[in-house]
Amino acid sequence: MESIIILSVIAVISVIAIIDYIKKIKSGSSCCSEGSEIIKKVKIKDKNKKNYSYKKVIKIGGMTCTKCAQIIENNFNKLGGIYAKIDFDNEEGVILSKKELDDKVLEDIIKESGYRYYIKQTYFQN
Repeated sequence: MESIIILSVIAVISVIAIIDYIKKIKSGSSCCSEGSEIIKKVKIKDKNKKNYSYKKVIKIGGMTCTKCAQIIENNFNKLGGIYAKIDFDNEEGVILSKKELDDKVLEDIIKESGYRYYIKQTYFQN
């Protein structure tokens, strides 16, 4: 009987710890930038999506939190002529550009950020 009670307490503690860990990962407080450091968002000068002729949707692996997504997004957006939105939940990014980008450029930016890269789809806008 005592062992059942002990195992039950251990199970409850384990479930609470797992739920807390998942919340930390989702909120971005357990990796990338230690502690609660806020990552400053890189501002885009031209937010008019119609001014970007090319669109690529890419898969990005290895992100563990929203801060990871913000780091990758910033690394794209600090380059001229690119407007990127990275979605942590779907592990993908939408990259708008004013000129056609070689897949190698996308791969290099993501790899330099510390993540894995996969092309999903390429779109061309008019």
